[in-house]
Amino acid sequence: MSDFIASDISLYWSFGSACAIAGCGALARRYRHDRVALFLEACTVPAIAAALSAATIIMLASVSGRFVDVQLIRIDAMLGFDWRVIFDFYLAHPWIVPISETAYSSFQPQFLLLPVALCLWRPEMLWPYITAYIFALLATAAIFPFAAAEGPYVYYGIPQGIVPNIGEEWPWQWHFGEWITQLQKGETQDISKVWGGLVQFPSFHSAAAVLFIWASKSIRFLRWPGLLINVAIILSTFISGAHYLSDVLAGCAIGLLSIWAATSVPILRWPTRSSFPNLSPQSA
Repeated sequence: MSDFIASDISLYWSFGSACAIAGCGALARRYRHDRVALFLEACTVPAIAAALSAATIIMLASVSGRFVDVQLIRIDAMLGFDWRVIFDFYLAHPWIVPISETAYSSFQPQFLLLPVALCLWRPEMLWPYITAYIFALLATAAIFPFAAAEGPYVYYGIPQGIVPNIGEEWPWQWHFGEWITQLQKGETQDISKVWGGLVQFPSFHSAAAVLFIWASKSIRFLRWPGLLINVAIILSTFISGAHYLSDVLAGCAIGLLSIWAATSVPILRWPTRSSFPNLSPQSA
C-alpha cells in the first residue's frame, strides 16, 4: 500500500492548501481569536478528513474481499425491495432524472457551505458536526473492505447511456467493480484515477444526508430546506448513486450512530458556547 501515488498534482495542492489554512486556524485559536479560528476550521477540517478518508478507502480496496452484490440483493428482497422497480420508474418518467441528479449533486455544496453556516449562526454546533462527520467517514472506511460491490448497473447488465443524463459527466456508477479489481490486482496504484468513489455499502451520501438534516435543523432558515433537500438526496441514491436499499439503510444508520457518538460519548463531546468567550451569540 506504500506504492500508491497521485498523478493529479491538483490533489496535492488542494490538500496542502487546506492543511496550511487549518494551521492558521490553530494559530488563531492559540492567540484567542476564536471566531477566526472557527471559520478557518469550518472551511478546512471536513475537507481534510474527507480527503484522508478517500485515500484510505482506495488503499483498502486493494485488500477488499469478494463482491457482495448477491448478498445485498438478498437483503433487499427480504425487505420487499427490488432496485429494478425504481429503475423502471425512472425509465418511464425521464423528467425525474434531472431532479434526482440535482439532488444527488447537492451533496458537494452542502459539504462545503454547511460548516460555514454553522460557524456563523450556530458556532457551538460546528465541532459536534465535524466530529460526527469524521466518525461517519471512519465507520464507512472500516466497513467498506468487507462489503465491496459492483453496483446494480453492472450486476443487472444495464448499459451506460440507457438512462439520459445518468453518469454523463462522471460515469463512476459503472466502474466500482472495475476499479476495485484493478487495485486488487495491482494494475493501478494511481489514486487519481479512482478518486471518483468506490464505496457501495454503506452509502456515505445517505449518512451525510442524515448529518446535514441534523446540522441544518439548528439554523431556523435552513431547517425545512435542509430536510427537503436531504430527503431528496437519500431517495436519489438508488439511481443517481447506484445503491441498493441495504446500502442506503446502512448509511442512514451510520449517520444516526455518528450523531449519537458526537453528542453522547464523553470523550468525543466538545465544549458549549460558554467555553468560547470570544464567540458572540448569533440569532438564526
